[in-house]
Amino acid sequence: MKKKTINIISAFFNENENIANFIKNFEITRFLLVKEGYIVNLILVNDGSTDNSVQTAIKLSKNKKYIKLISLSKNFGQQIAIFTALEKYKADLFGAIDLDGQQDPRLFLKMLKTLKKYKLDVVQMKKKYGNYEGGFKKIFSKFFYYIFSYLTNIDLQPGSSDFYLFTRKVRNEIIQSDISKFFLRGFIHWTGFPKKYIEYLPSKRVLGVSKYDIYRQLDFALTAIFLYGTKLFVKLFLLSSTIILISIFFISFIIYDHFFLESLVPGWATIVIIISLTGSLMIFFCCLIAFFVTKLGNIVSNKSKYTLVKL
Repeated sequence: MKKKTINIISAFFNENENIANFIKNFEITRFLLVKEGYIVNLILVNDGSTDNSVQTAIKLSKNKKYIKLISLSKNFGQQIAIFTALEKYKADLFGAIDLDGQQDPRLFLKMLKTLKKYKLDVVQMKKKYGNYEGGFKKIFSKFFYYIFSYLTNIDLQPGSSDFYLFTRKVRNEIIQSDISKFFLRGFIHWTGFPKKYIEYLPSKRVLGVSKYDIYRQLDFALTAIFLYGTKLFVKLFLLSSTIILISIFFISFIIYDHFFLESLVPGWATIVIIISLTGSLMIFFCCLIAFFVTKLGNIVSNKSKYTLVKL
């Protein structure tokens, strides 16, 4: 009987301190999977690192034929990095995991067992929010998943990340799509393949700092909502209408306060408030339009989405 192949993908950007520990921990999981009769490959994707990550990865992967290394010419983002590996290498099963040490590779054993037991195509790891995470980051993450699910009717639960295992059928759908590379975890749930969630508690990052700042979070969130938000424009219309109603109420209160309560509210203050509010709304929606137009241009254009570097 032919052995099945599992490709585990890990994209990294400036993670020089964590590569050695990650490979060391991964080898334990690989040993156990090989013992069960699988061929296991680790595909490392350098997402345009500017430190010594690539040199370290090359050094550590020497004489380890199961490790494949892809290097992108610049930082295209984790989604495109993972997509590149899916497109380049074939297998029977595919997984993704972060390299920063917060996700335990041994959980792939549990994912594989669940996948086989319930005859699934996708097993998604769903993290519990740890106390070490910043309050704002947790609130933003939960808010994003709520809004995303509300706008798209896709069952993407809070805590879902690019830590999953899926079959070749899912991979084939991904590489044939024009939009999957921009938000993989949303796409694999949007396809409707049989799936299950497994909850886990991530470890605290020990070395290095997270590159996933608020700007990347916001870009990621807006991209996801734009690509899969089937009711987006209706929701934006309702949102803008709500803001207008709140503004009208606020202005009405100022008028009432001035004429009936006889408060001395300077006229220029009211004008400044109205101008500031109107200007802010215009800038907000102009930014949204510019963002969506840019993303739409990237989707429909034929230009290359990434460039590989020869190692």
